[in-house]
Amino acid sequence: MLGKLIKHEFRATGRILLPLLGAELLLSVLAGFSVRGLDRVENMGILGVMYVTTLTVFFLGLFALSVVAFVLMIQRFYKNLLRDEGYLAMTLPVSVDEQLFAKLIVSFVWFAAVGLLSIVSILTVTSIGARFGGVVNADIGEIRDAVQSVGGEIGGGNLLLFFLELLLMGFLGSCATCLRCYSALAIGHSAADHKMLLSFVAYIVIGFALSVVRNSVLIGLLPSIDPGAILAGMSSALQFHSIVFTGILVAALHCALFYFVTRWFLKNKLNLA
Repeated sequence: MLGKLIKHEFRATGRILLPLLGAELLLSVLAGFSVRGLDRVENMGILGVMYVTTLTVFFLGLFALSVVAFVLMIQRFYKNLLRDEGYLAMTLPVSVDEQLFAKLIVSFVWFAAVGLLSIVSILTVTSIGARFGGVVNADIGEIRDAVQSVGGEIGGGNLLLFFLELLLMGFLGSCATCLRCYSALAIGHSAADHKMLLSFVAYIVIGFALSVVRNSVLIGLLPSIDPGAILAGMSSALQFHSIVFTGILVAALHCALFYFVTRWFLKNKLNLA
């Protein structure tokens, strides 16, 4: 049943995001020609204004795409589980866990797609805008040399492990971001009135509590940390593994906390009236 929920989520969100992703990719091509055009115009006439406008729209589009993806993921949770659709969603032969997992998995895929498209779009702009691709080829050559150098130093196995660790950290970070909003909405919609206001207040309170805990932990740990000894006792690869593992652990703790709160309020305190 989880697979069916994921398929439904992709259909509901893809109708909006897929056209936007395609439009932004097309806009990156136009922006690349605009860069090349700006390099050739001698004065800022109508063509110059058009080139600048295209580039501005392209960069604003990248930002807007990220915002739309995030808002859409939150909106899907809100409309599907907390509004009128919630009456149907909560009577389906699926658990709350499956409902949440489906939304979290789809959210991560779209966030990753937006991030990947942003990289591809910027590379498209630079490759088209650079004269004969010389600048891009030089940059790609430098990146390739750097990757080969790092790979030779730490080994291909470590590079693969780094990639998997970063992927896991990205997934958990995506889930933690969504679940923080989900938990605030679930708390707010346990009340009879002023649900969105209470959701906003819950979000602020959660953020304040996390900040207090984070600062308290840092204040407690910093005096006992000797950066020199740590750096001297670890290789660069081990340092990177340690940093990423810490990020994974923190994101996992956030996920567990927000997931428990969201699930409990949805199962025990949800007020759809």
